[in-house]
Amino acid sequence: MDFHPPGEAALAWAARLVQQVGGTLEVLHVVPRLHQLDPFFRAGSLPAATVAGIRARARARVADLLKRRVHYRVHVIEGEPAACIVERAVGLRVELIVIGTRARRGAAQFLFGSVAQKVIQHAPVPVVTIRCPRPG
Repeated sequence: MDFHPPGEAALAWAARLVQQVGGTLEVLHVVPRLHQLDPFFRAGSLPAATVAGIRARARARVADLLKRRVHYRVHVIEGEPAACIVERAVGLRVELIVIGTRARRGAAQFLFGSVAQKVIQHAPVPVVTIRCPRPG
């Protein structure tokens, strides 16, 4: 779950599913490492205080969006988003991954791919992608 409309749409969809079938909604927010954000930085992690702030923001945002409609847990980890999503799905033994997409096109899609695309390729469980309507 990122803090953008596609992630929030995916969270809402997943919450509706959990309301219907029961269980626990595992909400994952992956914080890229510094060198993944900007090649200027060497490999390394964000300061602990920054990660703690992101963790608090993620928990608050998820609580606001879900309003206790379902049982959920929030996980905030650092790393390459697609790999972390797949690894955490295995570790938590989830039955389904729900992920939002931004629908990149053209050169951006070719050069960078997408987190959703990478997750679909490597996930050991089914993946549902939720696409937000484009603004305008």
